[in-house]
Amino acid sequence: MQIFQKLNAPYSYLDTISGVELWLKREDLIHPELSGNKWRKLKYYLEDFRKSGKSVILTFGGAFSNHLAATAALGKIAGIPTKALVRGEEVQHNPTLDFCRAQGMELEAISRKRYATKDDPAFMRLLEETLPGVYAIPEGGKGPLGVKGCTEILEAVPEDFDYIAVAAGTGTTSSGLLLSVHKAQVLCFPALKGGRFLHQAIHRQLLDFQQHFPTVFDEQKLLNTRLRLVEKYHFGGYGKVSSALIDFMNGFYEQYRIPLDPVYTGKLLYGLFDMIKTGEIAKGSKVLAIHTGGLQGIKGMNARLHKQGLKINYEV
Repeated sequence: MQIFQKLNAPYSYLDTISGVELWLKREDLIHPELSGNKWRKLKYYLEDFRKSGKSVILTFGGAFSNHLAATAALGKIAGIPTKALVRGEEVQHNPTLDFCRAQGMELEAISRKRYATKDDPAFMRLLEETLPGVYAIPEGGKGPLGVKGCTEILEAVPEDFDYIAVAAGTGTTSSGLLLSVHKAQVLCFPALKGGRFLHQAIHRQLLDFQQHFPTVFDEQKLLNTRLRLVEKYHFGGYGKVSSALIDFMNGFYEQYRIPLDPVYTGKLLYGLFDMIKTGEIAKGSKVLAIHTGGLQGIKGMNARLHKQGLKINYEV
């Protein structure tokens, strides 16, 4: 079964606001369950898994993780057993984890303290020793193989954009975009509070990519001339929202009939609209925003928002 056939997700003109052309690339339309940048990040991990001789895919994530949902869906589609170590003291029931279970993924809760060591070489060596048949994919699909998949997002997109805008968690997608642009600046919107760490994370991912795929490029030049972190639209931190954000997302859907997720793309588009209206993005600019998917999280977020009297007026 060819899951990751070559494709280019559609992109189209969205609107002109205060003299700025805004376009949107609909990575969310790639696949109903394995969509957006998760499709991109998992593409080459699946290829490497099939060469590895391993029998089970293991990965990591939080209780509402888009990555866990996508990896579980991949396992179901490809007929590969999947397992996840979930951050938190207990594996709860929520729409994301219930979906993972329905796809056949085995879930195991690990403490937050232990979870924080998941990238340590000692932890990975122990994992390999105790689970020799397991192929580990890093949290969020980060790493050189994830970056490689994300370098393909802009294939067939013309190079006449001034800005490529994307929301960020691990910086993997931003790293792939940086390796793809020649003129545009990548606007990276951290979904986490204190997103300055992404500068170093992206630097590390570029260095790791360069080592894994011998390629000649100046990572410092890319960081200094092509990357801009936009840190003020995190709404309090990862997974946190406000009534202003929910109102914006509902209004965006009413106007354009395009669903956004509250963790990544909702904050991205909110930030872009605000930067355009305040003149931070200059009149005459042409911006391409990347819709990275993540829509599976809406159902779980609505369950949390109900307690606050808020609701995202659509579910996917």
